[in-house]
Amino acid sequence: MKGMFCLACLCAIALCAGCSTVDTAPQVSKETPSLVGNWSGPVKGYIEGVGFRDSGDVSMTLIITEQQDRLFTGYMIFPLQSGSTRIENFFGVINRDKKTFRIVEHTSGYGDGTLVSEDEIELMYLDDTEPTMLTLDILKRTV
Repeated sequence: MKGMFCLACLCAIALCAGCSTVDTAPQVSKETPSLVGNWSGPVKGYIEGVGFRDSGDVSMTLIITEQQDRLFTGYMIFPLQSGSTRIENFFGVINRDKKTFRIVEHTSGYGDGTLVSEDEIELMYLDDTEPTMLTLDILKRTV
């Protein structure tokens, strides 16, 4: 009987010790960041048949018009070498970490982004239609 009591006490202690451990997992904010607004910045990249491209003072603009929880939609305005612009609609999703996101254009192209701060994102954009291109954009929220 004494042995059963000691065994029960040891089991209770072991269970309590397991329940009182400190959670060392990184804490993630429960609030999804709002990406709605205008984001602008220079375009740097590589275009098949053209080579490296640096837009200098010319900026591309990413306009996120609507967001519901982690899903969002909007359009991008790209400067072209001819001096005109191209507008592409897109939609995207913020990953569970609330820091990274993915977008896909309605016609072609997709991108992976990182929320660097509340007002800055880094976007790696890829388009595998001809001409194939890749850009790295550092965009700041303007509105």
